[in-house]
Amino acid sequence: MMAARSLLAGASVLCGLLIHAGAAVARTSDSSCPANTIAVEPGASIQAAVDLAGDGAGFCLKNGIHRAQAVRPRSNQRFYGEGRTVLDGSRPLAGFRNEGRYWTAKSPFNLGAMHGDCMPSAPACNRPETLFMDNRPLTMVLSRNALASGQFYVDHTDRKIYLVDNPTDHKVEATAASFAFESTARGVLISNVTVEKYSSPAQKGAVHAREGAGWTIENCDVRLNSGAGISVGTGSRVRNCDIDHNGQIGIEGNGKDILIESNRIWSNNIRGFDPAWEAGGVKIAESDGVILRGNHVYDNDGAGLWCDIDCRNVVYEGNLVENNRHIGIFHEISFNAVIRNNIVRHNGSANRSWFWGADITLAASQDVVVTGNRLTVSAGGCGIMLIDQGRRADNGSEYRTRNNIVRGNEMTFEGAPCSGGASDTQPNDRNFDIIAEGNNRFDGNIYRVLRGSGPGRFVWGRDVTDWDGFRRKGLERDGRLDSL
Repeated sequence: MMAARSLLAGASVLCGLLIHAGAAVARTSDSSCPANTIAVEPGASIQAAVDLAGDGAGFCLKNGIHRAQAVRPRSNQRFYGEGRTVLDGSRPLAGFRNEGRYWTAKSPFNLGAMHGDCMPSAPACNRPETLFMDNRPLTMVLSRNALASGQFYVDHTDRKIYLVDNPTDHKVEATAASFAFESTARGVLISNVTVEKYSSPAQKGAVHAREGAGWTIENCDVRLNSGAGISVGTGSRVRNCDIDHNGQIGIEGNGKDILIESNRIWSNNIRGFDPAWEAGGVKIAESDGVILRGNHVYDNDGAGLWCDIDCRNVVYEGNLVENNRHIGIFHEISFNAVIRNNIVRHNGSANRSWFWGADITLAASQDVVVTGNRLTVSAGGCGIMLIDQGRRADNGSEYRTRNNIVRGNEMTFEGAPCSGGASDTQPNDRNFDIIAEGNNRFDGNIYRVLRGSGPGRFVWGRDVTDWDGFRRKGLERDGRLDSL
C-alpha cells in the first residue's frame, strides 16, 4: 500500500508541475523604475512626495528600508520598487535591561482595539502589536508569568515590554504603523516592493485597497503583517505576488470585478485566528465577478480559496490548492460559480468531523458547476461535498443548495472514498429534501481508491451509502469507481 501511495503522490505532483509550468514566479525582481518617475530615497517621506506631486504621478521607491511609512495614495498614482525596496512597518527597539528572569524595555505600544476570534491556544491573536527578533515574529501572551522563549508580554500600565530571551546582540523590532498603503483613490498601482511587519488589524490589509477602486498590486512580497496581507476592493488586481506568513489571512476583501491571479499564497494565519471566523489563504465576501486563477495556495491554517456571503459569478480556475488545514476550495452561502481545472490535494486535516474538511465544498450555495478538477484526498477526508444546513440570510430568506453540477472530476483517495451531498436540517425545514430534490447532480466523475482502503461513504441527503447505493439514487450513471 505504501508503494501505491507514493506512486499516486508522485503522479499528482507531476500533474501540478505540468499545469503550472507556464505560471509566473511570484517575487520581486531587480529592475529599473520607469522613466519620469519621482525618486524617493529611504528615510524620506513617501506621503510628502505623494501630496506634492498630485494625481497621476509615478514614484520610484529606491532600494533600501523605508521605515514605518503609511501612504495614502492619490488617484492614478503609481509606486515602483527596484527589487530590494522594503516598506517595513516596524522600528528598532533598544534599551533592554535585565530584571531577574526577564529582559525589559520601554513599550512603544498603545493599547489598541481588538478584532477577530482567536483559537483557545492563541488568546492574544487579535492584538495587532508585534515584536520581531532577527525577523522572526514573537508571540504575545497575556500574562507575564506565562512567558516562555519566543514570546513577549506588554504591561500597558507600566508601559514595559517583557522577554525571557536575551535580546543582546539580536535585532529587535516593534510594529509602528498599521498600513503601508490605504486610501479611497482610484487606479493606484503598487509594483515590485516588499511590504512587511505592519500591525494591520484583522480584516484589514497592510496593502488596503478595499475602499479604493481599480488598484493593481503586482510582483510584490507581502509578509509578516499582523492581520491581512492585502485587502481588495472593486476592480482590484493582484498578480504575481508572494503573500505569506501574515497573521490572519493572505488576501481578504469584497467588491465587483476582482482578479487574483498567479500568486503564491502560503503559510498564513501564523497568529492563530479561528479559521471558522476568517483565516487562511483567501477569503472574499459579498462580491460579484471574482476570478481566482493560476494561484498556488498552500500550507495555510484555514481554508485555501473561500468565497462567502452572496458571492456571485465567481471563477476558481487552474489553481494548485494543497495542504491547507481546512477546506481547499470553499463556496459558502453564495450563488453561481465555476470551479474548474484545479489541482486540489491534501486539504482539511484540521476539521474532519461529519462531512467537513473536504477538498472542495459547496455549502448552502446554488448554480455552481464543478468540473475538470483533479483531487488527491488524504485518508479520512472527503473529495467534493455539497452541504445544506438550512442557513438563513439576514433578511430571513433561506439559502438553498440546488442546481449544482459536479461532473468530469478525478478523485484519488488515499483512504476510503467519501463524497456527495449531506443535509443537516429538521423535517419542518424548507430545505429538508433540497439535496435530493434541488436538481443537484453528480455524474461522470472518476473515483480512484486503493485496494483494501475500507468501505466508502457516499452520502445523499441523510442517507450514507456505498457506491452501488449512490448509483441507485440516480447519481454517477456515467461515473467510475476504480481500484488501484
